[in-house]
Amino acid sequence: MLISFLATRTLYAQENESEDSDTNISERINFIQTAFDEGETRAKIWSYSWTGVYGMLTGVQTAQALYTSHNRTSNIVYASQSLLGFAALIVDPLHARSSGRDLREIPGDTPDERQLKLETAERWLERNAKQEKFGRSWPVHILALAVNAIGGAIIWHNSGSKDGLTSILAGMAAAEVQIWTQPTRAIKDYDEYRSKYKGAKNSLSDRKYFIAPSPNGCVAGFIF
Repeated sequence: MLISFLATRTLYAQENESEDSDTNISERINFIQTAFDEGETRAKIWSYSWTGVYGMLTGVQTAQALYTSHNRTSNIVYASQSLLGFAALIVDPLHARSSGRDLREIPGDTPDERQLKLETAERWLERNAKQEKFGRSWPVHILALAVNAIGGAIIWHNSGSKDGLTSILAGMAAAEVQIWTQPTRAIKDYDEYRSKYKGAKNSLSDRKYFIAPSPNGCVAGFIF
C-alpha cells in the first residue's frame, strides 16, 4: 500500500510539473510573440524606407553617370555609395520586420512543438537584439565615415575641395540619420525577457541529475 501511495504521489507530481512547465513555455512564447508583433511595424517602416531610398538613388545616379558627362565622377561615386547601402539592407535585412509573422507560422499545438517553437523564438529574439545593437555600434559609424571619406577624396581629386567636403558631410549626415533612426526595440525586449525569465534556456532541458546538501555532507542522484 505504501509503495502504491508513493507511486501515485510521484506520478501526480510529475503530471503537475509537466503542466506547469508547459504553461511556462506557452507564457514565454506569448511574451516573445507580443514583443515581435509590437516592434514589427516600426522595423518595416525603417527597413523598407531606407531600402527604397537607396534603391532609387542608385538608379537615378547610375543613369546620370551613364547618360550625362556633367559631374560624371561624382555621380559614379554617389551611385556606388548608394548601391553599397542598398546591398547591405538586402543581404542583411532587419530581421525584426518579419519575426512576428514568421514565429506565428511555426506550429505549437503539442508540447514538443511548443518546446521547439520557444527555442526558435528565443534564438530569434537574441539574434534581433544583436543585430540592432551592432547597427548602433561604433564600427558602423567608422565604416560609414570610411566609405564617405573615400568617396569624398575621389570627388575632391576630380572636382575640387568644396565638392569633396560637401560629399563627405552630406554622406555622413545621411548615414548618421540612418544609424540613429534604426529601431532598438529588440534590445529592450531581450533584456526584459532575460530579466523576467532568468535561466530560461537552462530550465528548458530535462534535469538529469541533482546535488543537494545533507547533515553529513552532500547527496547526489539522477532522475530518469
